This record gives sequence, C-alpha cells and structure tokens, in this order.
Amino acid sequence: MLKKYSITALFSLLLIFTAFTGGGFAETTEPAMSPETATALAEVYKVNNEIYAEIAKVQVKAENMYADYLAEAAKTTDAQKKAEAWNKYDVKVEAEIAALQVKTEAMTLKGMEKATAAGLTVEMEWIPVQFADRERMIDPIKVIDW
Repeated sequence: MLKKYSITALFSLLLIFTAFTGGGFAETTEPAMSPETATALAEVYKVNNEIYAEIAKVQVKAENMYADYLAEAAKTTDAQKKAEAWNKYDVKVEAEIAALQVKTEAMTLKGMEKATAAGLTVEMEWIPVQFADRERMIDPIKVIDW
C-alpha cells in the first residue's frame, strides 16, 4: 500500500514540476522579413486580388445570364423553346467560365514565377467558385513559405 502511494506521489510531483517550469512558455522569435520578401508577398496578394476581381465580374455576368434564361423560360410552356433557351444559356456561361479559367491560370502562373524568383514557396490553390447555377474550381496563389 505504501508503495502505491509513493508512486502516486512521485508522479504527482513529476507532473507539477513539468507543468510549472515555464519551458512551455519560452518565446520564439521569428526572423525579420526582408524587404524583398515583403515586396514579393505584396505582389502575390495583388495578383490574387486581380484574380478575385475577374471572378467577381464573371459571377455577375453568369447571374445576369441565368436571370435572363429564367425569364425567357418562364414566358413559354413549350418544352422545345425552354430547351433552346437552356442550351443558349449553357453555351454562353460555359464560354465565360472557360475564358476566366484560362485567364486566371495565366495570371497565377505568371505570379508564381515571379514569387518563386523572389524566394517564396508558392503553389496553386484550387478554390470552389459559384457561378449562378454551377460551381467551378479556380486557381489563385497560395504562399507556403518564405
């Protein structure tokens, strides 16, 4: 019985000493960011903001095209005319999204090239974006390390 209490007391003291030694509260200092790194990060954020602006433009166009399709489909009860309206809408919105994907991918690759040359570690980050009634993946830049 005395052996159990002494082991419990030993573990209790060990826990108290490790919990309150302050080793877990040691401050870590990050190295200062160089001006070149700060400039490269600002450039990445600028490219991403341009990509998000392009996404927003196409989202507005897609919403307007979808609203036009819904209005046109509501005007008729003919299934063939509704199908024609859908096909017209579908072709237009897919063309807009495809053009956006090509444009943003080019912007991303150019931005990644500059960021890598400046010493940043970056990658494409595919994010889901909603365009009216559909969702596509678009690729802004994600900074991994500098």
